[in-house]
Amino acid sequence: MRNGQSSSTDQNTKNKGLQVSSYFRTRVAAFTMTLIVIAGQAWIAYAINLNFVWILPLISGILLSVSILAYSGSHRKPSRSARALSIAVVVLLPLINLLCMGWFIYDMLNPATITVSHELLLAGFALWVVNIGVFSLAYWELDTGGPEIRALGLPTVFRNKNYPDFVFPQQTSGDPQLAPENWTPGFIDYLYLSITTATSFSPAALSPYTHMAKMMAGAEALVSLFILGLIVTRAMSL
Repeated sequence: MRNGQSSSTDQNTKNKGLQVSSYFRTRVAAFTMTLIVIAGQAWIAYAINLNFVWILPLISGILLSVSILAYSGSHRKPSRSARALSIAVVVLLPLINLLCMGWFIYDMLNPATITVSHELLLAGFALWVVNIGVFSLAYWELDTGGPEIRALGLPTVFRNKNYPDFVFPQQTSGDPQLAPENWTPGFIDYLYLSITTATSFSPAALSPYTHMAKMMAGAEALVSLFILGLIVTRAMSL
């Protein structure tokens, strides 16, 4: 009897270890990127003299902390509230980026501003880099219902069926030498997607399938093009 209980306990411990491992494997890189984005947005706001600079990292940090706590229970299928918090974070970060971009334009066009020219140029470049991080987080969080859904093969929270928003080459290849049978994209895959969309203005080596995916990729391409145009304009005026 004790042996049976011991085996059952060992199995439960093993399963919990796998769940925790899956949780950190799917979330740690994105949490790190979120912190980098928050720090970058705070520096941009400071560089362009955004008066309420301290509010931006405070709001993002609170939402990020709450979303981490919401996911720190079973590490399996997230609840609706946990998913809503995670989505709120990736929605808030682009909005803050748009606010910083608007203030950047104001600072660039206003002759009364005291921002040093090279600092404003660096702020524009940082804005472009942060935009890549923001959209990589959005792709990673929203594709196919979230990272836990993809990693553990669970049903989605807000959808009836698990249709992918982005289709990667590894998901369409039937050759086991090219990709494992149960391959799922990780955060680096979405970071690569964001970088290629921001530089070539179109996704590379994969296809946005759903309307949401196409709108997101299109929005990143337009925002990236606009920011690069602002940087070039500022550089020419130095």
